[in-house]
Amino acid sequence: MKNIFRIILISKPLHPLAILIACLIVASSLLQIFAAILLKFIVDQITLKVQDKGGDIQILITLIIAAFCVSFLSLVATVVSNRLGDHFAGRLQKFLTEKFYDKVLRLPQSYFDSEISGKVINQLNRGIVTIRGFLNSATNFILPTFVQSIFTIGVLAYYNWPIAIFTFILFPIYLLLSYYSTVQWGKEEVKKNKIEDKMRGRMQEVIANMPLVKGFTNEANEYSFISNSLSESNDIYAKQSKTYHIFDFFRGLSLNIILFAVNILVFYNTFQGGLTIGEMVLILQLFNQARIPLFAMSFILTQIQTAESGSKEYFEVLGLETVENYRKQVTAKKLANPVLAFDQVSFNYEKSNDVLKEVSFTIKNGQSVALVGHSGAGKSTIVNLLLKFYNPSSGRIMLNNTPYSEHDYHFIRQNIALVFQENELFSSTIKENVAYGNPAAADKEIINALKLAN
Repeated sequence: MKNIFRIILISKPLHPLAILIACLIVASSLLQIFAAILLKFIVDQITLKVQDKGGDIQILITLIIAAFCVSFLSLVATVVSNRLGDHFAGRLQKFLTEKFYDKVLRLPQSYFDSEISGKVINQLNRGIVTIRGFLNSATNFILPTFVQSIFTIGVLAYYNWPIAIFTFILFPIYLLLSYYSTVQWGKEEVKKNKIEDKMRGRMQEVIANMPLVKGFTNEANEYSFISNSLSESNDIYAKQSKTYHIFDFFRGLSLNIILFAVNILVFYNTFQGGLTIGEMVLILQLFNQARIPLFAMSFILTQIQTAESGSKEYFEVLGLETVENYRKQVTAKKLANPVLAFDQVSFNYEKSNDVLKEVSFTIKNGQSVALVGHSGAGKSTIVNLLLKFYNPSSGRIMLNNTPYSEHDYHFIRQNIALVFQENELFSSTIKENVAYGNPAAADKEIINALKLAN
């Protein structure tokens, strides 16, 4: 439950809505219990009439109308709380997605060097989907049944405490069996998630690099990788399913034993005159209502475990250190007569030897410079350092005699015209792709840029 509590804590803007939903859930549960109690009095009035011991038709009609009104109000409260629950889940999905995406945009380039983009997206999707699924279940099902169970046991204790005790005993038995079952499920779910992350990331890479895959006639190997990953995932799921159904048998067995004991107590006490017919009907109805959350206990705990394991990577990303703040307002004036200098600059990527070692050069305004060298010589690294994607391991970069470290990355990047070696296009219009670096560009400027690019 650790990650779920963290979600509750970080979603403060949605707390008022959550409190309103909780109040409606409590009101709906109370009304349902009250409707069952009214049914008891209705049955008692009919029993009195059948036994020629009285019975008042006016009271009976009043009770029937009251029962209808209470059921109607309970229905309204349930529908409204469910609708607000869906609204809450949607709002929370937006909130959590924005929080994750905002974090990703602030992460250093070094993070993306070591992570597959498809994996990052899959972690986001899984985290959001599992959290939303859990909260939808919580507001529409878990909380209502939990609250109703408490009230049900309370009413049962008022009429017959041994039956209330038997009913209560079911909950820890079910909870213990379901907890152990879902813990085993959750352990295997983490393994499945890792397989899925690799598989989704690989599929995205293959689709993005299809000419490379086809050029090396590697389609069969790529197909086998995905097929084997799916088989491995299905084997884990089969293990999860086997464990779940074994425990489900013992849950059902405990329910049947307790139900048998409750039936003996109810029918015996009614036969001996300890309970009225109306009280018998009420107790049986309440016990049946108490069974609903029991049937759902394994589902509830599975939802919790899935949300916990699904949101694990989500919070790992949120916990990463950020180095950039894209929301910071920086005025980037165009530099006049820039002079760029590398002074004894060395650099190495994480867990690698030096890519650059004490490199020094100066580029003056108006000069054209070509970086030439074999693969891995450090050409791209120099460009990455110029863009402030990384900082030198040692030495310094100077811009107009000012250390690069004193310049904001916004200022640096907005003073650089950049054309990548590989062309990347967003799934958008030609206009938006051409104007990506300057969304405010006029149509005339865009057309001129297209002509210059032939």
